[in-house]
Amino acid sequence: MTLQSKSNWVLPSKETGEDVVKYLLGQRGIDEKEFLDFSLDNIPSSEKLHDSKKASERIVEAIKKGEKIVIHGDYDADGICGISILWEFLFREVKKHLNREVDVVPYIPARIEQGYGLTESSLDDVLSLGASLVISVDCGVRDKELIDRYKQKKGLDFVITDHHQLPEDLGDSLEYPLVHPMFPKKEYPYTEVCGTFVAFLLIQAIKKDLGIDNSIDRDTRGLDLVALATVTDLMPLLNVNRVVVKEGLRQIQKGNRLGLSQLIKVSGIGQDKIDSYHLGYILGPRINAVGRIGSPLDGVKLLVSDKKEVCRRIAEVLNETNIQRQYMTQQGLEEANEIVEKSKEKLLFVVNDDWHEGIVGLIAGRLSERYHRPVLVGTRTSGGIKGSARSISGFNITEALSRCEQYLERYGGHELAAGFSVKKDNEAEFSECIHEIAEKELTDKVLTRNLKVDLLLNSKRINRELVNEIERLEPFGYGNGKPLIALGELVIFKKQIMGKLGNHMKLQCKGDSIDLITLLLFNCDEDTQTLSEDEIIDVVGSVGINSWNGKDNIQFLVKEWRYSS
Repeated sequence: MTLQSKSNWVLPSKETGEDVVKYLLGQRGIDEKEFLDFSLDNIPSSEKLHDSKKASERIVEAIKKGEKIVIHGDYDADGICGISILWEFLFREVKKHLNREVDVVPYIPARIEQGYGLTESSLDDVLSLGASLVISVDCGVRDKELIDRYKQKKGLDFVITDHHQLPEDLGDSLEYPLVHPMFPKKEYPYTEVCGTFVAFLLIQAIKKDLGIDNSIDRDTRGLDLVALATVTDLMPLLNVNRVVVKEGLRQIQKGNRLGLSQLIKVSGIGQDKIDSYHLGYILGPRINAVGRIGSPLDGVKLLVSDKKEVCRRIAEVLNETNIQRQYMTQQGLEEANEIVEKSKEKLLFVVNDDWHEGIVGLIAGRLSERYHRPVLVGTRTSGGIKGSARSISGFNITEALSRCEQYLERYGGHELAAGFSVKKDNEAEFSECIHEIAEKELTDKVLTRNLKVDLLLNSKRINRELVNEIERLEPFGYGNGKPLIALGELVIFKKQIMGKLGNHMKLQCKGDSIDLITLLLFNCDEDTQTLSEDEIIDVVGSVGINSWNGKDNIQFLVKEWRYSS
């Protein structure tokens, strides 16, 4: 693998001035005061969330009547976290407040046998549990026909909470509460929030109706899981999302949730060092793994259990499942690469008979990142094709799927990611349809990978003061990425190959400063042979601190490099 650039670097027109934070936020079109000063007090009330009051009243009614409530969620980390905070609140906090049992159970469908969201199979399971009320988490917005049928014919009542893209034919008059941040003309002030945040706001509405303090502060239960879900579901880390992640991380670092603490322990990371990176790349994948190839209810049990031994055992299960998931993904990715590496198609659609449904989204994501094209990956089943799609900026994949819906059993998602099921014997027709759309709409401009650089600096600016300034913008993630810095004309003074496989490299370089600057390049086995001492390169990457043996050293982590012109 090489880090030699294949991108078009979009550089600032001139070297960045002294006030890095002001400059960065201005370039990103972000209001400095709102960004830096946004706090938990600024989270808009649950009353501004469509149907939260109506949903709360129905749930409170069910509680007081002793009805059986089933929380039906999605099997990804967002669904698992949302189910966990809602079940925990109803079963523990409401029980304590009212001094009465609340008959509520969590339910997640089997990914392979039942598929995503509300289905006849999952609702039949809910009925077999004796439920009279279903609360959905992170699913259900596209299931109006199914919901109406089960309400009318089976007497099952519904409260739907979701955040996915609304269907165009939803209509204004629903026979059930739909708690959704993007309901037409009644949008929540911040629409790009995860399903767990929607469930969190619903909890605040229920608290108010039950006479429980519903103010949100640093100790409010559930912020830790809202943070985890926000990062794993790739919500932009601005305003409300940034503050819940920031405060949720504090709860995680304090060890407020036993299950997360055990998962952190088996993952081999220090609890007090947890940041948004660990949520997205260490903890989130372990929870997602049981939704992909294991039992997603294990994830719920881990997050709500107050028994250390139970949490330890389940954490180990999640860790082992994730290792298995990594192996399956790598194997599938290698097979997929062999199929598409020479393809000239603007959109990649690859199908296999043997890939596990739980990993097709991961394969699609890796392929899209590598080839910078929209990618659909599916596995053939007896009923057709089940797949996942990942896209690039400028091509709304869910909207594209909607234009091929005559060939689909179901689909849903966001602009850059979606799930879909192709009807049996419709593979060729669907492929022709989606490729035709891509051929017309994917221009060369959209297909060009641009690397937008935030800061253009000289090497003497890479110091502790710069690190401190950049840290003011944390937590970093989607929508608030760690600033990318460009450094030009660095002369390689010393090269050191690292790692057991010799696939990492440390470069000591001479720039504008008297001191040498340390560059780190990871997973760059090709570059270890390509780059030599005395060569002159430009680099793009990020700055950070390496702490070792009580000493802090500034280092520059290279994302891409190119020869200086």
